[in-house]
Amino acid sequence: MPHHGHYHGRGRWAPQELPQKKQFFDLEPQYSTGYNWVHCAINEGILPLNAVLAGTDSDGSPIYVGRVNHDGNVLPAKVIPIRRVAYFSYNGIEISDPNIEVLCGLNFTWIPSEKGLLPKGAVLSGYSSTGEPIYIGRAHHDGSLTPGKINPKHGCLYIAYGGREHARPNYEVLVDAKKLGEPSVGGKWIPAKSNGPVPPGALVAGNDSDGATIYLGRVFRHGMTLPAKVSPCKRMCHTGDEGLEFEMAEYEALCCSTASWIPFHGVFPINAVECGRDRTGEKLYFGRGRYNGSLTPGKILEWSKVLKIPFGWKEIPLREFDILVDNSNSSSCTVQLLDWTPGTNDSAAPKGALLAGHDSDGAPIYLGRVMFEGNQLPAKVIPRKKLCHTCHQGKELMMISYEALCNARVSWIPFHGIIPPKAVLCGHTRWGEAVYIGRGPHKGSITPGKILENEKVLKIPFEWNELSIRGGEILVHN
Repeated sequence: MPHHGHYHGRGRWAPQELPQKKQFFDLEPQYSTGYNWVHCAINEGILPLNAVLAGTDSDGSPIYVGRVNHDGNVLPAKVIPIRRVAYFSYNGIEISDPNIEVLCGLNFTWIPSEKGLLPKGAVLSGYSSTGEPIYIGRAHHDGSLTPGKINPKHGCLYIAYGGREHARPNYEVLVDAKKLGEPSVGGKWIPAKSNGPVPPGALVAGNDSDGATIYLGRVFRHGMTLPAKVSPCKRMCHTGDEGLEFEMAEYEALCCSTASWIPFHGVFPINAVECGRDRTGEKLYFGRGRYNGSLTPGKILEWSKVLKIPFGWKEIPLREFDILVDNSNSSSCTVQLLDWTPGTNDSAAPKGALLAGHDSDGAPIYLGRVMFEGNQLPAKVIPRKKLCHTCHQGKELMMISYEALCNARVSWIPFHGIIPPKAVLCGHTRWGEAVYIGRGPHKGSITPGKILENEKVLKIPFEWNELSIRGGEILVHN
């Protein structure tokens, strides 16, 4: 593949000149809502609040998303606070630069893509000196999960590693989850003010202790999207955050919706309506529960499966509640956006990681995925033994870092050589072939492995070999 990393132009800014660089970024209004770029003195090893984590270096050091201005190009950078340095790629080489900005905010996700394609909501880093937009991506390389730059015209991601610039046709794109498009709720979110009337067709969520009607709202606070209770007759809109109840002046009401409330039984329905993510990255759903004579809406936390409602200037946790579901097109609800969380062999499995089986000695095995020579592959992760293994071309390979599938609504079904419609996609090989996730029994273990689209055979890593397994299972969306 020809190298396309050459950008030309002049210009550089110093910290005192930061206000002048608006010329690069004011073309994109998204920078004024939800997140921003904050200048960082990386040589002090301190990051601003809510810095966006991108991955880990090959030694397990956390890497954050940054950007630099170099020769008139505004380029993504990998920020490594432990080393007090940031790196970016330019003109085929890796360059360090202490004069950086760090991306700060919440509600981000990474979406797989390839060959220069970008999903909706892709986060813009800036522009090249010739005016071409540059976006932020990441890919696995040599045991690391490294962020880099995407120029759509070049059809790949470039990352800086080991002193060089490396091109990757398959990668993930950093996406502002708020710009992915509204969850399907068969209606619209209409802006409103707490001291005014509720918009026509607003969805009723319950009632206050005195019988006053409460409508469902959502508010934006500190970069997060949170559920809210709206009571027009009291001219109030309240939300909950960090254990407290807060009064909000503006909100959005869900109007003319076909959504409905159903009892929550410990499993999130595939058509549950998502609200956003909290500051730790945990998904939030809309719920409602009874307390002190009220029926009050609030947020459901995906990991703890607890509803928290704003009441009496506090957040009240409830374990029996309803969840909001979308009825607009329930027959077409098939898959959800997967949450792949970075991890390393030196740490415990990420919270909510999917248990995939067990080793011959009973050690739990979690499901991971890794990138090896341009191939995105399933992996077996055994935190008790501090190992992550995958298989490729007949061999079992040891990996240093991985991504764990977390908080997913999935299940294992028997695999008979046919890829089912709801099979969970792990990624693609370097040639574009789809890779699916399976697991199978061998020598007292239940071990996860890969199923290639064309071969339709389960292969697992075991005793330093890649073994073909009969009578296995395949992972599918619920």
